Amino acid sequence: MDDELPSVVTQQELIDEDKGPEIFLDDPDKFPEGGKEAYRVLLGSFLGLTGVLAFVNSAGVLENYIQDELLPDVKTSTIGWIFSLFNFLGFGMTLVSGPIFDKIGCKIPIAIGTILLTLGFMFASLSSTIYQLILSYGILGGCGIALTFGPFVGVLSHYFLKKRAMAIGGAYIGGAIGGVVFPIMFRSLFPKLGWGWTVRIGGFICFTLLTLGLILVKDRHKEFQDPNNTDSITKQVFKSIDFRIFKNKVYTSLVLALFGNGFAFLITMTYLPSYAVALGSSSSTSYLLLVVFNSLSIPGRVIPSYIADKYGRFNAVCIISTISTLAFFLIWVNRKSGHTIGGLFAFAAVFGFSSGSILSLTPATIGQVFTVDKIGAGIGTAFFVLSFGDLIGIPIGVLR
Repeated sequence: MDDELPSVVTQQELIDEDKGPEIFLDDPDKFPEGGKEAYRVLLGSFLGLTGVLAFVNSAGVLENYIQDELLPDVKTSTIGWIFSLFNFLGFGMTLVSGPIFDKIGCKIPIAIGTILLTLGFMFASLSSTIYQLILSYGILGGCGIALTFGPFVGVLSHYFLKKRAMAIGGAYIGGAIGGVVFPIMFRSLFPKLGWGWTVRIGGFICFTLLTLGLILVKDRHKEFQDPNNTDSITKQVFKSIDFRIFKNKVYTSLVLALFGNGFAFLITMTYLPSYAVALGSSSSTSYLLLVVFNSLSIPGRVIPSYIADKYGRFNAVCIISTISTLAFFLIWVNRKSGHTIGGLFAFAAVFGFSSGSILSLTPATIGQVFTVDKIGAGIGTAFFVLSFGDLIGIPIGVLR
C-alpha cells in the first residue's frame, strides 16, 4: 500500500459548501444515508452495542467489588488481568472477526458472539476464584465481545458514508447508556443479591439487547464484495493479517493515536473508583464517578461526530486527543486537583466527554482510508493494536 490514500474502486472528490474538498474512496451513490432500513440497522447497532459495552464501561464497579468483597486476599494487579484479557481479546480479536464480517456479513458472528458472551457472564456469576474469573469473564466473554463488537460497528458502514461518523457516534451512545445504568444497578444489587445474581441479571439484560440487535441489523456485504474474491473465510482471515498496511502513514498515525487513547481509557475506567476510595471516598461516591464519566460521554459521542462529518474526521480526532491529554495533565496529575474528589469529578466529566468519541470516530476515519469491502479488516487491525494497550495498561495502572 502506498503512503498516500490508496486509489481503489471509485475515488471521488466531493465538494461541499460547508466542508470544502474531502476524499472518499467509495461511490457515494451506493449509500442510502438514511431511510427506513438504514435507521432500523442503526437502532439494532445501538441496542447491540449497549449489550456489548455495558460491562466494559462498568469495569471499575466490578473491579472494586471483586477486590473488596469477592477476592479480598488477591492482589489488585492480579485481579486486573481479568479485565486486561477481557478487553485484549474483545478488541484484539476483531483482527479475525473483521475479515469474517467482510466475507459473510454480520448475522453469524453476532449470533455466535452473543452465545459466548452470555455464557461468559453466566460462568463468571458462578466463579469464586481468580482463575475461574479469568477463564469465564476474561477469555470466554472476551471472545464474545470480539465477534459482536466489530460487526455491530461495521454494518453501519454499509448504509452511511457522508454521515458515517454521526451514525456510528449515535450507535455508541448505547454503550454510554449502559455505562450509566449498569453501575447504578450494580450499586443497588450487590448488597442485596451478592455477586452471582447481580452478574446474572446484567448478563440476561445484555443477552436481550444483543438478540434484539441481531434481529434488527442487516448487512449489504454481497453488494460490496469483490466478485473476483473466491477466498475461503480462513484464507481471508490470514490475508487480512498484513502489516504492510502500516506503510500508509495516515493509517499508522491514526492507529497510534487509538493505542494511546485506549491505554488511558481502560486504566481510567477500571481504576478511577478504586483510586477515589484510596483517597477516602465511599464506594457509593466512587461509583458515581463512572456515572459522570459515562454520562458526559453521551454528548461526547454526538457533538464531535457532527463536527467530524462537517469539518473533517481526522481534524476531530486531533482536537479530541488534545482535550484528553490536557484533562490528564491539568486535572488528574495536578496534585492540587487530582488528589481531591472534586477534582476527580471534574476529570471524569472532561475525559468522559473527550474519550467518548474516540472509539466512534475511529471506524469513520478508517473508512476514508479503505473501501467499505475492506473496512472490517482495517478496523480489525486497528483494534488489534489497541488491544495491547488494554493488555498491559491495567496491570501497569497499579504499579507504584
